[in-house]
Amino acid sequence: MAKRKGFSGPTLDLHGKTTDQIFDLVDAFITKHQNKARVCIIPGKGTGKVKSEVLRYLKLGGYPWEYQTLENGQKNPGSLIVILD
Repeated sequence: MAKRKGFSGPTLDLHGKTTDQIFDLVDAFITKHQNKARVCIIPGKGTGKVKSEVLRYLKLGGYPWEYQTLENGQKNPGSLIVILD
C-alpha cells in the first residue's frame, strides 16, 4: 500500500458513520476549522454512500476539494482535501 503524503491539518475520519450523521458531522467540522486553509475528510472507499453524502454537502456549500495525493503520485479516492481559503 502506498503511503500518503503527510497532511498536518485537521482531519475528520468518517469510518463507521452512517449517512444520516454526515451533514451534521461535516458541517460542525468545517465550521470549527473555517480559519484553516485546508482540511481533510476521510469518508473511506466502502460502498460510496458516505462519500456521496460528503460530496453532496461540499457541492451545496460551494467548497472545492481534491483527492489526497499519495507519495507515489496517485490519488487516494478515500481521502478528500477540502479547500476553505
